[in-house]
Amino acid sequence: MHAIRISAGSALPRNLALQQGLMTLFARSAAMGVLPSRPLVALDNGAVRGLVDAWQQADLLQSAAVDLAPLLRQSAADLDPATAKQMSAVVARLADTLEESPSPATEWAPMRELFGDEPLCALLGVAEASLRRYAAGTRTTPQRTAERLHWLAMVAADLAGGYNDYGIRRWFERPRSQLDGASPRQRLGADWGVDGEAAASVRALAAALLGAQPLAT
Repeated sequence: MHAIRISAGSALPRNLALQQGLMTLFARSAAMGVLPSRPLVALDNGAVRGLVDAWQQADLLQSAAVDLAPLLRQSAADLDPATAKQMSAVVARLADTLEESPSPATEWAPMRELFGDEPLCALLGVAEASLRRYAAGTRTTPQRTAERLHWLAMVAADLAGGYNDYGIRRWFERPRSQLDGASPRQRLGADWGVDGEAAASVRALAAALLGAQPLAT
């Protein structure tokens, strides 16, 4: 996936909740294949402007330029406390909106790069020939497959704060005590749905990492 190289030392110790929320937005956008081409190294207003532009090009979050106006003028760490609190609520809402917005047109490329075609096909329950046609846009991605693809992107975004790409792939294969000794892939099984119990348990395990990766200490 797109590299996000923000070190703990680069996060100023102000408005950290807002900065963490922005990291979630950037991580989800990266997993969805929607990020500016330049590397992300700081959560400044230039980075937010680039992300808003990328969303607009992908036809996502079209009101974001208005919603995030203060963050287009100032970096998150420089906002006054009242504005930072307001922006934290806006950022959380936008992150929720991304979670509910499958985008197969942009998500096939990063998920193929992350997992490889054969493992990705196994996770999604599709044939490799079909995957290639969906990814190329010569066939419309079926709704169930698009939902599964987006779910994987959101899990990958949750894991990105603690694992590199290899680690994310391994995470799906390692047995977990929280899953009664099954690996996340085994827990999902073959006929899983994004709203099912298996997907919920795997997602909860991945989402637990979000609160365990502080920007600064």
